[in-house]
This record gives sequence, structure tokens and C-alpha cells, in this order.
Amino acid sequence: MSDPLLRAAVIGVGFVGPHHVDAIRRGGYAEVVALAGADADRTAAKAKALGVARATADASELIAADDIDVIHICTPNVTHVPMAVAAMRAGKHVVIEKPIATDVAGADEVQATARTTGRHGMVAFTYRGYPMVRQARERVARGDLGSLRLVHGAYLQDWLAEETDWNWRIDPAAGGPSRAVADIGTHWFDTAEYVTGQRIAAVFADMATFMPIRQRPRAGGEAFRAAVGETDPVAIASEDAATILVRFAGGGRGSCVISQVSPGHKNGFSLEIAGERQSLAWEQEAPERLILRTREATTTLWRSPDGIPVPGVPPLPAGHPEGWSDALRDLFRPFYAAVAAGDEPGVVGTEAAYPTLASGARAIRFVDAVLRSSREERWVSLDA
Repeated sequence: MSDPLLRAAVIGVGFVGPHHVDAIRRGGYAEVVALAGADADRTAAKAKALGVARATADASELIAADDIDVIHICTPNVTHVPMAVAAMRAGKHVVIEKPIATDVAGADEVQATARTTGRHGMVAFTYRGYPMVRQARERVARGDLGSLRLVHGAYLQDWLAEETDWNWRIDPAAGGPSRAVADIGTHWFDTAEYVTGQRIAAVFADMATFMPIRQRPRAGGEAFRAAVGETDPVAIASEDAATILVRFAGGGRGSCVISQVSPGHKNGFSLEIAGERQSLAWEQEAPERLILRTREATTTLWRSPDGIPVPGVPPLPAGHPEGWSDALRDLFRPFYAAVAAGDEPGVVGTEAAYPTLASGARAIRFVDAVLRSSREERWVSLDA
């Protein structure tokens, strides 16, 4: 007789919540038994569309429920810490959308709660789930590139490029003091550290708000959808974009451009790493390939899943593209495998298997350092 499936609940029914539902199911370890959202009617409609039997507008009901093992927190940033802390104290394992907190103190509280409760916790740094990102990490780790020299790239979007574009992330009361860097810059930061195997030690940042006034729709707005209807002018405190210089602890240098206001760029995540012998580059919108460069040649390496052991549903054959939703599924698999096996949280090797709350806290220190650097116009250490 096979082991029973873990029981998961997803809190949040906006853009990313339904994708968590899909990724959990396709991972093979868990069933989604409940969905929670702020609006009862909207949540009920989402639950029906997704085939989830239980819907509620009271997240605390799911956090306290005895028949739920894992809580996914896909809600506005300011709710992440209280929800995660309450869920772990109630005996639940947690998956938290990034950023895990809006400040360093909150991130530390989440980590401390995980330690005292013995619960597994992870942050949804989706890009670690891509096969070619994992392969890039392996190549760097075995020394193919030689010593690290330069790391650079960008995360460019355009879904907030017009003054009539609106989403809760724009409001610091819901999203926290940073918007673009906290929302997508943390992805670039985590992926750069994950692939290189080195920590970013310090940053020099310049943040910009190109639209100091936006038009907020009275009916609200969803991520990646244009606002409609009547609007009200609102003064904006969060950044539209940032340019960031970085220094790695091992001596490497780098830079990234983060923007949610770059017309024509939908999800333009890019990362290039140059070592003493070789460079490699990966782009999220062409995720099936790595570009390898030496002085003699440039080679395109395509995803080939032959011989790659994975739990659950096997990877698609080469030439059958896998994308963002597959990466999210594969990010969750080792987390759920560890929970199902009863593994001790935080054991050696866990961080390579899935992004733990420690990585989530690292990203918050990055955001905090970027904010201080831009405000004070100086280099800021992540450990200061």
C-alpha cells in the first residue's frame, strides 16, 4: 500500500496561488485540499475552477486545521511573517512566496520559528527549478569556468510601464519598502548566488521611481493585467527600477539591472558568468539552453534529461520545452520529498535540494542593503 499523500493548502488566489496549486499536484507528493483568499466569492469561484473542494476567506481557519500538513503563502508581502509564524507554530510546514519578509527582523523571526518548531520551510525561488540553471551550477562547481571574474545580467519587465498600471505591490503598506528589487531583484540575487556558489558581500545601488504619480483603479488591479475603469492619482514611494553593482566574497565583481517599466520585456531574466577559462549565459525566455563561450568557440548546450534522476513525473524529452510552471513543480518536489520522508529540516545538502528560509533571509538582507546603498550613495555590506 502506497504512503498517503500530504495535504496542502494554498493561501492567496491572485496570480501565483493557482500556479502553486498546479505545481503541487504535478509534483506527485501532495493533494491540495483547501484554498483561502481575502474575498469569499472570488475564492469560491477560484476553488471551483481549480477543482479544490474547500474554500474560505479565513486563512487562520486553514492554519489551525488538523487535516493540513503544508501551507503555501501566496499573499501580499506584509502578511508573510505573521502567517508563516502562525502556521509553523500550528505544526505546519510552509512554502513562502518571495520575499519572505519586508525587513531583516521579520526574516530572522521566520527562521527562528522554523528552528524552534522543527518545521520545513522554503521560499519559492522558482528559477532554481530550471534544469539548465542547475546544470550551470554544476559546471561552475566542478571548475569548468575557473575562478570567478564577472557576473552580470538583468531582470526586465514592462507590466508596470504605464502610469495607469497598478498592483498591490506598488503600495508599501502591502508590498513593503521595496517593490522591483524585492519582487524580482531577489530572484536575480538568489540565482546568482546559487549558480556561482558564492555569496554577494556588498552592493552599490541606484534606485529610480520614474512615475512619481500613478493612477490607481478604484476597482483594484491584478498582476500582469492592465487597469480598467475610473482611477485616482496616488503618490508613489516604491522604486520602478534599480541598477546595482555587486561584489562577491570570493573577489568576483558584477552588476544587474532590475526593472518593471522596460517596454517590450515580459520576463527578461538573464545571467552571465565569466570565469578565467570560460563563460556561460542563461536566459529565462530561452530556458532550454546554456550558451558556453571560450576564446576559441561559442557553443549552445541544449537541455537533455537522459540519466537525470527525479522523483515523480519524469522530465520531458529533449525538444519538448519545459518552462516556468515546470520549474515551479520541480522546485517543490525535493521539499515535499523531504517532508514525506520525515527528514530533519536544515540537514547538510538541504540548501542545494530546495531554497530554505536561510536563502529567503539572505535575499532580505540584499534588499535592505540595496535600499540603504541607494539612500546613502555608498557601498553597503550585506552583513553590516
